[in-house]
Amino acid sequence: MSLLIDLLRGSNCTLMNKMKKNLQSNILLLPALIAGFFCYLFPILIAFGKSFFLGTGTDFVGIQNYVDLFENEAFSLAVRNLFHLWAIIVPVNLVIGIFIAEVYIKLRKEKLCLFFLVPSILPAACVVTIASSILQKSPSQWGETPVAFYMFLVIVLWKTLGFSILIFIVAIKSIESEIIDAAMLDGVTPLQCFWYIKLPIIKSSLLICGILTIYNSFRCFREAYLIGGAHPNEQLYSIQHFLQNNFMNMNYARLEAASILVVLFVGAFVLIGMYLAKKRNNR
Repeated sequence: MSLLIDLLRGSNCTLMNKMKKNLQSNILLLPALIAGFFCYLFPILIAFGKSFFLGTGTDFVGIQNYVDLFENEAFSLAVRNLFHLWAIIVPVNLVIGIFIAEVYIKLRKEKLCLFFLVPSILPAACVVTIASSILQKSPSQWGETPVAFYMFLVIVLWKTLGFSILIFIVAIKSIESEIIDAAMLDGVTPLQCFWYIKLPIIKSSLLICGILTIYNSFRCFREAYLIGGAHPNEQLYSIQHFLQNNFMNMNYARLEAASILVVLFVGAFVLIGMYLAKKRNNR
């Protein structure tokens, strides 16, 4: 009987300690949650409510602002360019990132991958200046030409590649060497080892790198703005250009509707990525 009482006391003490730790962590997390609500979620809710009204007035128009948005040619162009950019930059980023990571691991020069992180911290003006030096022309001379889009692709790849290389190096080096050695003893080639063993193991890293590449492509708006200005070549016109131009024209209803759609799209994309990663980990 005394043993049972001691066990109950011990379990109660353990439960109380866990509750105490959870309470402490929640208290420490509370300021960040409050700041996140008032700085991010609350403005989004206000924009969502105002997107159902005409301009800055009180005339309720329902989803008319969203209907007008989808019928707007500039918005359609920005969305097409966004998917065009992702369709090119994400696969190229992943392929080159994995290749460079494998080379660094083979040469045992993993620390050199930090060199590729330098472009991510360079100011936008510095990046555009480097591009202009390579082309030996100012942005006003090549910003309105088709060359501008391909140069922008190179800039985005240059600024996002470092994160992918770093993640792939960590993912590949985390694979147990016994698995690779056993495969090599069975006579598989390095290409077969990579395709059938390494690649399936680092699938979650591919997802992370893809999400980071998409996220960082949004951050390269300053470079696109410095290259082509507020009204660039059609291939360079992005969602950020559309949002900024509507803000400058004080078309707030369209701006709020477009902002809500961008938030919903990015949120849905992140949730799908989290679901796929969780599904894979539960297997």
